[in-house]
Amino acid sequence: MQQKAFEEILIRHAAPVLAGVKPSALISFPRERFPSLPALARRYTKALWEKGLALSVMCRCSHHFLLFVCRPALLHSRLLEPGVREFLSRFGYSCESFPHTMTQLRRRLREARGFPHEVGLFLGYPLRDVLAFLGEVPASCKLCGYWKVYFDEEEARRVFACYDRCRELYCAAYQSGQSLAQLLELSLPAAA
Repeated sequence: MQQKAFEEILIRHAAPVLAGVKPSALISFPRERFPSLPALARRYTKALWEKGLALSVMCRCSHHFLLFVCRPALLHSRLLEPGVREFLSRFGYSCESFPHTMTQLRRRLREARGFPHEVGLFLGYPLRDVLAFLGEVPASCKLCGYWKVYFDEEEARRVFACYDRCRELYCAAYQSGQSLAQLLELSLPAAA
């Protein structure tokens, strides 16, 4: 029962990651409902690593676990983009070693007062939008969706629609009996 509920939440909130169109997602799981989430995440990573997916509990409090779901190769490429890399270095990240970078993110999530907003870069948000959100680039918010959009509204709408399509397709495929491993093999149809 817990495994099915876990998979349903994972698919609903990380479908774009499963589809390989987004580098990562963060999902909050209530500890009371998922007390063995760390072990579950390790088991799924072991089973799905060869398909390019990793799950890791990034932090925990008395009420929740924060699960990081990612495509390590896609995320590492993202972190090595010149602007992203330079921005993250200001917060002490060294993006050369992917495991070390993830350790640094885990530490920042535990130690930051509030939420460290550079996490948006790990989640695939555009650098300029993250900078505007932090007030480092003057801009007004044009759209709220998966993130706050300050610049390329048209591209953001396209990305949001893609993420929504992933969620719809993956949830429907799972409900029709496909396993999580099978979902990782799905191809997305071209946008209409």
